[in-house]
Amino acid sequence: MSDKTPDPMEFSEAGGSNASIWLSSNTISAMIDAAAKSGRRETGGILVGRYAPEGWSADVIEATPKPRGSRSGWYWFQRSNDGLVALLAERWRNGQHYLGEWHFHPGGTPTPSGSDVRAMQKIARDGVYQCPSPILVIIGGYPPKSWAISATLFRHGHKIDLRGRTLG
Repeated sequence: MSDKTPDPMEFSEAGGSNASIWLSSNTISAMIDAAAKSGRRETGGILVGRYAPEGWSADVIEATPKPRGSRSGWYWFQRSNDGLVALLAERWRNGQHYLGEWHFHPGGTPTPSGSDVRAMQKIARDGVYQCPSPILVIIGGYPPKSWAISATLFRHGHKIDLRGRTLG
């Protein structure tokens, strides 16, 4: 990654809804660094942050690196749960929550695949996650020169593509 810290990004639902997701600079940096290190293999982790007190808004303040035991290839990523229970318990004590998942599409667009959508809908239905409206952030592109980021919200069983803009 370049030495320049990326600006935070905000993604919002089209049509005047109040759904929005904010990605911190540190979150974006962590995803880009992990993607650059992974080369031609997918990688990913979880998103941690806070919900805003009004409307449906989430501030993503952390993107974890891939947990030990995760597996990946050119077109797939299977995240391990190793270490995540302890990490999320610690974050919970600080008022932070599991918000969803992120992963990297090497050399591709940040568009969710059919398997990405099914995985997120499964997370929304699974009470273990305690996250009925998970977020999926995908970073795509060709390291280290070009990156694209998408954010998708899964709410009430529906996939909602969010429009992004760079802040700062």
